[in-house]
Amino acid sequence: MQLDDLYQEVILDHYKRPRCQGCLTASNAQALLFNPLCGDQIQLTIATSSGDPADMAGMTQLANIGFSGHGCSISQASASMMAELCKGKSFPEVSKLIGEFRELMRGEKTAEQVPDLGDAVALEGVRKFSARVKCAMLAWEALEKCLEQAEASGSKA
Repeated sequence: MQLDDLYQEVILDHYKRPRCQGCLTASNAQALLFNPLCGDQIQLTIATSSGDPADMAGMTQLANIGFSGHGCSISQASASMMAELCKGKSFPEVSKLIGEFRELMRGEKTAEQVPDLGDAVALEGVRKFSARVKCAMLAWEALEKCLEQAEASGSKA
């Protein structure tokens, strides 16, 4: 089996069996983003908590995350991958992952250079199709907006 085939299987698995699907009823921040080019839509909700002072120096953590939406397999799989990857991480860790994913989509880094992205590296091939990069980035941009919203309000669950 070739790597491209494996990546396609990973994308389809996340599309058909999305992780963290469903918006949270108790959330600290939410974002609704729409891609007018193709009609993809993502609604993302997050719940935050103060991290364990011993483990994370008291940093705010992404305690829970949920999404709903509709669109192509790329946008929905990307949302699933992102949610699964970022749940339970500190805000600085999540911000780093968002930056690494953006660099992967821009072609500034390869999958081998960003192993922390887990299944999300399967989307590396999307960057060959500039119109589809926005599909892959939609959930990550929604998460970025949620982090900004939570930080601005000083939210803690």
